[in-house]
Amino acid sequence: MTVHIRQSKPEELDCILQLQADSLRILSNDYNLSQIESLIKSQKSARLSSDETTFVAELNSRIIGFSCLIDARNTIGGVYVHPDFIRRGIGTKLLNEIEEVAIERKCQIIYVTSSLSSVDFYKANGYQVVRSSGFLSDLTTWIECVNLEKKLGDIPELEGCFYWFIDNFLPFLKFGFERIVNRE
Repeated sequence: MTVHIRQSKPEELDCILQLQADSLRILSNDYNLSQIESLIKSQKSARLSSDETTFVAELNSRIIGFSCLIDARNTIGGVYVHPDFIRRGIGTKLLNEIEEVAIERKCQIIYVTSSLSSVDFYKANGYQVVRSSGFLSDLTTWIECVNLEKKLGDIPELEGCFYWFIDNFLPFLKFGFERIVNRE
């Protein structure tokens, strides 16, 4: 079985969305049906975003998996493999492709907000749990998650804290500052 990893094409979006929906419906045992359907709907919006770099795993001209990197935040937007092809190393290949791109872009740390069902996958690939979290999918449905990170390069501890601060708090500070400035 020879699987090829390549960057996705815009015309493959529908296939990617269907694969994601199939994967979520069949493999997300930690969530109820309403949570899964809410995730499918909200993730469709995320895939339409233009700030993602997406790779597909292809077998005999069929897309059997994909991964994406949210470019501006050094964050993995997801790794999905069709349920018929799990546990064959395809997810790891897709994850490695994302990590290589992040390293080329001089990213020191890469982050992921993982579904409960995928935490062990990320841990097996060298990611460390940072904290449990969650978010409102479609602004109505709570989805429990786990935040993980992986150091991609050697950085001094103090410098690592600086990057973590920039990635996690600067957007909030900027938002607060813009609100203050716009009131005047």
